[in-house]
This record gives sequence, C-alpha cells and structure tokens, in this order.
Amino acid sequence: MKITPDGAQKLIRSLEEEKQQLAGKIDKLSTFVVAVSEGNPEELRPDFKCMETIKEIDCINEKIRKIKHSRNIFNTTTLLPEEDITLDEALILMAMLNKNYEYYIKLGNRQTRERNRTSYGNEIEYTYTNYDIQEIKNYGKNMYERMLEIQSKLNLVNSTYNFEVDL
Repeated sequence: MKITPDGAQKLIRSLEEEKQQLAGKIDKLSTFVVAVSEGNPEELRPDFKCMETIKEIDCINEKIRKIKHSRNIFNTTTLLPEEDITLDEALILMAMLNKNYEYYIKLGNRQTRERNRTSYGNEIEYTYTNYDIQEIKNYGKNMYERMLEIQSKLNLVNSTYNFEVDL
C-alpha cells in the first residue's frame, strides 16, 4: 500500500481509536453482574470471546508497527527538498531549533541595563548585558525563519511524497 506520511499518521490514529474501542469492549464485557433473582448466570452470560478481541488488538498493533517502521525508513532515506539532510535529520534539527529559539528570544528580550532588586548598603546595583542585544534578536529572527522554511518543506513532503507499507 502506498501512503503519504500524513496519511500514515491518520491511519495510525484511526487504528489507535479502533484499539481503544476493543479495549473498551474488554472492559465492558469481561465481567457481568447477575442478580440471584434473575436466574442462571450461564444463560445470561453475554456473548464475548476475550482472546479473539485480544488477537484483534494484536493484529492492529502489528499494523501500527509496520506503518511506523516503514515511515521511519522513509524518514531516514528521503532527503528534504533543496536540503542536504534526510527527513529524520530535519525533524531532529527542528526540535533543536525550537528549543534554542526560546533561549535566544529570552536573551534578545533583555535590557542593556537592569536594576537589581537587592542592594548592599546604600549602593544601587545594575546588571549589564555583555553582548549585542540586536545581534541576538537578529540571530533569533533568522532561526525562526529557518524553522518556517524547514517546516514548509516538511509539510510538502508529508502531503505529497509516498512510501510503501506492507500490510
């Protein structure tokens, strides 16, 4: 079966929901209550085959494993358009950029001079930045633009490229 990465994610989500429904079926039907006045519990036992339901869940898990494995192979062997990195590397890079971006935004939002909250004796103290704030802001802006560029290329791949899944 040929599928896009987006399609694979939607299929995995659908299979996970199917698993939840089957688990709910186990929760609901694995026990039952019969009042003594209702009669023989064996005659009132709901139709339920627990092992069949468990095997259905196992089958779904196998499909999910195959889809995720195929997607992982796709991600480690497919190059991001106009880049010299695989999709897997791009995903790692995005995570790193996101984490670092927050730090650089914090640095870029500092004041060149900030009064300290406490003072020693009658002295007023200031903390001064020891870097060019505008330079850091520009660096953060460039980082953000790079994240948008990579995300745009990832979106293109996720919605238009296909890979094979053997279900």
